[in-house]
Amino acid sequence: MKANEKEFDIEKTLELVRVGDQQAFSALLTAYEPLLRAEVSHAMEGVDRSEADDFRQIALLALYRAALNFDLSQNEIEFGLYAKICIRNALATQRRLVLNRNLHLTGEEMPFEGDEGVGDPAQILIEDEAFQALLARIRCLLSAYENRVWNLYMAGLSAKYIAHAVGKDVHSIENAVYRIRRKLRLALGKGD
Repeated sequence: MKANEKEFDIEKTLELVRVGDQQAFSALLTAYEPLLRAEVSHAMEGVDRSEADDFRQIALLALYRAALNFDLSQNEIEFGLYAKICIRNALATQRRLVLNRNLHLTGEEMPFEGDEGVGDPAQILIEDEAFQALLARIRCLLSAYENRVWNLYMAGLSAKYIAHAVGKDVHSIENAVYRIRRKLRLALGKGD
């Protein structure tokens, strides 16, 4: 029963964050502060410590976006895992930007082509909106079961763990991932 009460509290907090309640976001931030610190520390490995404030801000923004975008109607993935993935992805992008900028400043060849304007806030917003549209499109293509498997797979969980979480065998999960990949290749290879 306590797990349900905890989920209910998180759900209520997320709803309050979505209507602009600053105290609710402060409570969320307090609850996820250890995660933020750990993810920022991990992302900062090999990066100049003078970038720490920027990385912290990116992590805070990712937590806020996670609170706004988390699908409260699903129950396959917990908010904590979703927030961790969002924070980790945002920090990985920031890390790439910083390392590429440093390579560029030292005159070395940049390993990623087409990164001009990536640091531009408008460009980041456009890319984020495109990413959200892609996620919505993927959700529509997959069955409820496939969506559940895909969310867990994209969270970096192993087929064995996913099988345990959804009550299926590993072979069933591997088949589902194969079907999902095939569907996505066919759908995303057409049109766009």
